[in-house]
Amino acid sequence: MSQDLWIYGPGSLWVCEDDVLALAEAARRWSLTLEHSAARLASIDTTRSVAELHQVWASVRAEDLNPLRARIHMLAEDAKWLHTALMAYAAQVASTERARVATFDIPRESVLALMVVSATRYFPKTLPSSWGVQEAALSALHGDVPPGEIKITRVSASSPAPVSRAITVEDRIGRIPPGEHPIRIEKYRQSNGTTEVDVYIAGTQEWSVGTSANPFDMESNIALIAGVSAASLVAVELAMKHAGVRQGDRVSFVGHSQGGLIAARLAESGRYQTSGLLTVGAPLGTAPIRGDYPSLALEHRDDLVPELGGHQQESRITTVHSDSGAFPGDVVAAHAKDSYLETARAVDDSPASQHLPAMPTSPGTATPEFFSAHRAGGR
Repeated sequence: MSQDLWIYGPGSLWVCEDDVLALAEAARRWSLTLEHSAARLASIDTTRSVAELHQVWASVRAEDLNPLRARIHMLAEDAKWLHTALMAYAAQVASTERARVATFDIPRESVLALMVVSATRYFPKTLPSSWGVQEAALSALHGDVPPGEIKITRVSASSPAPVSRAITVEDRIGRIPPGEHPIRIEKYRQSNGTTEVDVYIAGTQEWSVGTSANPFDMESNIALIAGVSAASLVAVELAMKHAGVRQGDRVSFVGHSQGGLIAARLAESGRYQTSGLLTVGAPLGTAPIRGDYPSLALEHRDDLVPELGGHQQESRITTVHSDSGAFPGDVVAAHAKDSYLETARAVDDSPASQHLPAMPTSPGTATPEFFSAHRAGGR
């Protein structure tokens, strides 16, 4: 049964409800099974039966099986048609969605960018017709702002018991750390000597405008959307280095809000062998996913933060849209990690869950490491 989840296929090739996707996949399987059954029936030779069934098979003529074969073939064709019709419906919805974005979202974004640029008087070098949130963010920063000196501190966990690797979407989101220690790293040693790493990143902690002591601030948000160096991203990479993560290691990234945008930037950086990406409530518009790895984004329709990233560029990420369940107008609750935990539970229970990108799993345990970050000279 649908949980009111709408799934956007990579690159928006299709858009459909989760139960429609599950039904389309089931129809495809029915078609293959029925075709196989029809082929098996066609291959039956009634003159060659096992001894104990000789009398039964001897009374069956090949032509007696023809109606059954024809019926199974018809069912297979119906299943094919159902699968094709459902996916055509999903593709048509995707086409409508792309037209809506082209008609409303992109022009609206350009107007907003023009207003910001005009107010800040920092004019990008590109033509005004191409301005979007990325150009507006650069304008708000007055160009590329250095992230400053970042200090990382490893925090002693109150209960450093080893944990098994997260399997479900809900479990992964649940491991995103609280704001005071925004970075969590788990390293899983494999029997072949390699290491699997999971990095969990919290969202924005400081909402004031201007450089603050906390690198997970609004300035970092703007820098990440602009696509320039951000203090929070530098902080996560420093924490990974402190934890012994090396370039080229297999790493999966999980993040909420600003942490999700950091996760996307690091996953696409090419500095690591990205094994998975999961974001919740992240403004990914200027951070399209191009890599060939499992990637999944959860976005609430009443959460304003994902919209701040502008319209989503062509991307390989699969996106699940849902209502947060918060009261109308409660933008804080719609964006809260706890609300996304409820959505994650619905995703895990969805009939289409097995068709969503699968995050990496491996045996063994890891002791989580937590890190805090501080920007030198911040206020």
